[in-house]
Amino acid sequence: MIYSNLQIEMQKPDQSKLLKSGIMEKRHISLLAIILAILIPATPSAAQDHRPTAVSTENGIWIYLGNEIPVEFKYQILKREGEGEFRLIGTTTSSEDPLIMRERIEKYHPLFSHLDKPDDTDLDHLQDYISRNRTTDTLYISNLPLMHLALGTAFLDQETEEGKTYQYMVRKITGRDQQSGEELSNKVQYPVKTDILQPVFYDKQEGRSQIILRWYVHEQRNLNSFVIYRRVFGTGEFMKIEVEKGFTTSSDTIFLVAADTITENPALYEYYVKPLDIYGNSGTDSEVISAGTIGSNGYPVPEYFNATGGDTGYEIKLSWKYTDMKYVRSIELYRGKSFDGNYTLITRLSPQDTTYTDIVPIANENFYYYLVIKAAVESSFPSAKVSAMYRNPGDKPAPPDEIDAETIPGGIKIHWSYREPHARGFYVYRYLYDKAEYNQISELIPSGTELYSFSDTSSYLHGNDIYRYAVRVVNDVEVISDFSESVSATPGIREIIESPGNLRINSSGNGILLIWDDMRVAVPSLLGYKLYRKTNQEDSWSLLPKDTLRHDANYFSDTTLMAGESYTWAVTTIDIYGNESLKSYPVTFRPQEEYYVSPRISTVVNTPDGIVISWGQINDQDVAFINIYRTRPGEGTSVIAMLEKESEEYLDTSVSEGELYIYEISLVTEDGREYARSRGVSIRRIVSGND
Repeated sequence: MIYSNLQIEMQKPDQSKLLKSGIMEKRHISLLAIILAILIPATPSAAQDHRPTAVSTENGIWIYLGNEIPVEFKYQILKREGEGEFRLIGTTTSSEDPLIMRERIEKYHPLFSHLDKPDDTDLDHLQDYISRNRTTDTLYISNLPLMHLALGTAFLDQETEEGKTYQYMVRKITGRDQQSGEELSNKVQYPVKTDILQPVFYDKQEGRSQIILRWYVHEQRNLNSFVIYRRVFGTGEFMKIEVEKGFTTSSDTIFLVAADTITENPALYEYYVKPLDIYGNSGTDSEVISAGTIGSNGYPVPEYFNATGGDTGYEIKLSWKYTDMKYVRSIELYRGKSFDGNYTLITRLSPQDTTYTDIVPIANENFYYYLVIKAAVESSFPSAKVSAMYRNPGDKPAPPDEIDAETIPGGIKIHWSYREPHARGFYVYRYLYDKAEYNQISELIPSGTELYSFSDTSSYLHGNDIYRYAVRVVNDVEVISDFSESVSATPGIREIIESPGNLRINSSGNGILLIWDDMRVAVPSLLGYKLYRKTNQEDSWSLLPKDTLRHDANYFSDTTLMAGESYTWAVTTIDIYGNESLKSYPVTFRPQEEYYVSPRISTVVNTPDGIVISWGQINDQDVAFINIYRTRPGEGTSVIAMLEKESEEYLDTSVSEGELYIYEISLVTEDGREYARSRGVSIRRIVSGND
């Protein structure tokens, strides 16, 4: 019977009463074990509605078939995978024969080995129960899955695959194979997934004849029972042991209590607990803890402990001798730089070890050592302290390698690597070209990794200059290496360069001609200029002509102006390092007439019918016509066509073979004003080929 609705709440016990003199009353624990078995039921409960229930376990899927014991009928079990067809996988009946029940228990118990195996008393109880009952509603033994398998009210499907979902159909078959009903189980996936929390060790009580241990979990979830595993300290395998078990609760926390009374004195053991649900599925094992019955025993004392500085490799050799190490887990070795200073654990050794070679970080300095015995329960006091020194005459270390330098905002970052031992640190140097020597620019950079860096952000640096660096290493005996290979870089510093001066408007015919001072002398690294413009309707500057002007072009003609609009211009200087000056003092101009840029002739091509001139699209609204000009050497220049502004090309058919022609175009407004012609493009008339 599964008590799914039973609620039992207990107050957290008084530990002094529960662990009186280190001994828990067996009668009390046995009672707790019974309560534990019925307090924490697994879900779902097959006995609540007597319907088939499938549960994934560690060795297959256990199917509860129903509460009726199949004495005068048999259960037929069908199975389907996913949404497939059902297929017959087995039948089961019940028998009052104790041999048959014993055979079933022997067969299935290895598959539910975490749970207790039913004994002869349990078998007698089952045999007596089945002789007087035909349902399992009032039957209970602690190993619930095995009880139902023995009675024939459960079936174990071991033909399962990981990640697949299964559903089962259970039929009752009476005499002459008459089917009296069928029911479907829930759907279940293999393998088992349990939400049981990992037990956490709480406390222990070590007596001379027993050891009492407690773990806890913060939530019950599907926790139903637990088993204890033990081994003799440090030897052999962990074995499941029979202990007196019980539990206590405090709010939502459940304490698992175990009393190991099958102990020797003196003895040391290691334990862990495996939590289980009602079907024997296990959660995460607890951490291993140690406990013993030798709390009054003392610890061995080293007969001698000695330290000697080695001859090479920064070695200090230590040796010791202990006796009676039977219950020692390990020996811990600690090292410090002074007798009364801080000590650090440097290694853990086995009880059989009697020597250790320590590689010290620096030479020519005393190091101090002591030992601590680590037993299962607690540690010994530190041993006497010994000291030794590794002496080094001072060989020059190798310089750093894999050095590099990179530009960073505000300076230069130097990188290097160093993998040699016993380095104390590094110094970074910058080369002074005027003195032809290196100058130290860093404090000691301590060693401790393989990759190092230093950022030079000194005010000495200038953005347009190249700087050279090298690194040296100093070892633990203050011997410094040669310089590393040098590396160079420019700092990521914005150099302040001079703005163009005397920006002015020099001409207003065919557009505005802007002129400013030639900056090639003032800025030796001059790359060119950037010209900016804005109107009185705009807050931000626009770049003209969307690129950098040449360094020898300190002028620009702006012919894209609208009458009545006010324009302002400013110019900046650009050097070869990408530095840009502040904008010059601006100039402002308000044109009284509009300026147009003449279209550029894009192609001039010979065709069998003549010469084709192309220029592209004209967008200006006030332009009405396009004049086509042709110049022939010896004949002068004349307009050969006036076209609508929508035109984009013109075919000149009045051309002669072998003659040279020059073409220009201009724009004409509605009121007859004509603006500057485009740049002339020449072509010789050749019918058989291109120019």
